Amino acid sequence: MAHTAPAPHSFGFSSVADLSEVSASVLKNKFSEVARLASSGPLAVSRHNRREFVILTAGQYEELQQSRRAPLETLAGEFDQLVAKMNTPKARRATASLFAASGKALGKAAVKARRAAHA
Repeated sequence: MAHTAPAPHSFGFSSVADLSEVSASVLKNKFSEVARLASSGPLAVSRHNRREFVILTAGQYEELQQSRRAPLETLAGEFDQLVAKMNTPKARRATASLFAASGKALGKAAVKARRAAHA
């Protein structure tokens, strides 16, 4: 069975080329041994000298899925916080004031904000 040392658990950015490898025929004929190998890290399965599949344990798969969901969940939480800030009475008053302001008042406020940012 041709294989290399197992790749470290760094899901999401690891290249398939860096994974340990077994051929599809070895997988078919020596499943128990391949399963043991896969328990220590993702394992590439090749057919006709091309890596076509990756075997993961259920735990590795869950870890991979969680690493994909975490950034989205973080962004969703930040978005919810921003929406909550925009829905305060103070924010509503500021929005109403903004839409009621004249063009001249808006221009003065923009110049003032620009000067404050470069001070």
